[in-house]
Amino acid sequence: MPEVPAHADWPSAPVACAAVIDRFCDALWLEDGLSPNTLAAYRRDLTLLARWLAFTRRPALTQAGLQDVQAYIAARYAQSKATSSNRRLVVLRRFFRWALRERLRADDPTLQLDPARQPARLPYT
Repeated sequence: MPEVPAHADWPSAPVACAAVIDRFCDALWLEDGLSPNTLAAYRRDLTLLARWLAFTRRPALTQAGLQDVQAYIAARYAQSKATSSNRRLVVLRRFFRWALRERLRADDPTLQLDPARQPARLPYT
């Protein structure tokens, strides 16, 4: 897999994607009462995905398919721990489930994704 430049070099998220991310975060705040820090983390994760999709010339956030999401997770997994990848996957699952409910999508590409395996920890003695 070719090396992916740091996300500072990726283009900005398209305005339409930013608006959808804002709607999603507003819905989470209204429905679940998530904290500002959690909402900021969700917004950051989704904005990074939108920027990565633009950088790699893939479909926009609401049109991204299974292969697009898999490629993003694989690229980010190479740069982080399994726990971080799994947290990102949770955010993506919530977003795509919301987008399906809001009729912004006809399917949920994250349904077929499995969480990253975490290395076994040694027991404390």
